[in-house]
Amino acid sequence: MSIAEDTERMNRTRAALQAAGLDAVVCRLPENVLLLSGYWPMNGFALLVFPVEGEPVLVAPVAENELARAGWVSDIRTFPWGLVDSGDPFESIARILGQIARGLGLAGRRVGYEGSFEFVAAPYVAAEPSVIAGVTLGILQRTFGAGLADATDLIHRLRARKTPLEVQRLRLTHEIARLALQAFRENVVPGRSEVEIVASVEAAVLVGGAGYKGVKVARAWASVMSGPRAAAAYKPHLLSTQRRLAPGDMALLELAVVADGWWADLTRTRVAGPAHQEDLDRWSAVVEAQRLAIAAIGPGTPANQVDKAARDLLEQRGLGAYFIHHTGHGIGLRYHEPEPFLHPAVTAPLEAGMVTTVEPGIYIEGWGGMRCEDNVLVTPSGAEILSEFSRDLIG
Repeated sequence: MSIAEDTERMNRTRAALQAAGLDAVVCRLPENVLLLSGYWPMNGFALLVFPVEGEPVLVAPVAENELARAGWVSDIRTFPWGLVDSGDPFESIARILGQIARGLGLAGRRVGYEGSFEFVAAPYVAAEPSVIAGVTLGILQRTFGAGLADATDLIHRLRARKTPLEVQRLRLTHEIARLALQAFRENVVPGRSEVEIVASVEAAVLVGGAGYKGVKVARAWASVMSGPRAAAAYKPHLLSTQRRLAPGDMALLELAVVADGWWADLTRTRVAGPAHQEDLDRWSAVVEAQRLAIAAIGPGTPANQVDKAARDLLEQRGLGAYFIHHTGHGIGLRYHEPEPFLHPAVTAPLEAGMVTTVEPGIYIEGWGGMRCEDNVLVTPSGAEILSEFSRDLIG
């Protein structure tokens, strides 16, 4: 199934390039190739040239020709890779890129590239992603000359505001993510281990996501921390273990889901069996803090005002000292996008089309931790929760 061309994305990109004085942008990271072509490279060894004047040109491994043609770019140049007679793929890419540059008249012109992407989204072949390094940079420099310019900030700004078609892709990702949240809800029971819960959550996405409403591939990366261990669940990366849940233990799920290159980042907390009243009271405060933060979202609202809405509520409930991280970050073509950033020190206003997490949480040594995280679209009139799902701690 082919993906319809995102005309709004094309027009926004051309306007941004013109405003920046760039004649084209060249992308090799799968997340940016997807942004500008509708094609999500499986391994990250494709390349896209997007000119201000003329049509974009895609360079892809011949093995991914069918996937590439499901996007909206019509000019696709393929190269052999992976067979005994394929030769050096970088030489093939350099030759094809030179032909493209000459055909579009880009040699010596100002061409943007992904020069400062320190964090990248995993492609489908997440076990061995490829990145831009010396070889690729050398090819770009030889092809385009001194006019090569780092366009990382421009690309991130383009990505921050989603088009209506991109929002549709994100809604689909979140529909699949609900399969994972349901699996978590069903598997937080006494006797179940953290890693067993993780396995059930990830399997729900892998089995239920592939083929769902035309989605080609869906994957999940889940982490579960339970009991007192969850006091450290504020860390960027969580380690799940063979620890088994006892009755009354809380389990915190950190969940990343990707569907055809579009991401969700969600968290839920559940209790195995009956809950202590103290846990219910604290959870009520976390959920209310999230509700107030979401209610504060709208175009023009400073990012720190959304953070303040959550932080103030937890302060009022005597829990402010335990909310030790930001309230949210961007989401879309990567698990964590830099814009918007809901942090006390960030005054940048939200814009319609942005998608942000809203994730207040509390973490208390010796007790544990809890967080509630949803992904929210900034609309012209307020906010839309893309990830609506039960926030019950029990039941």
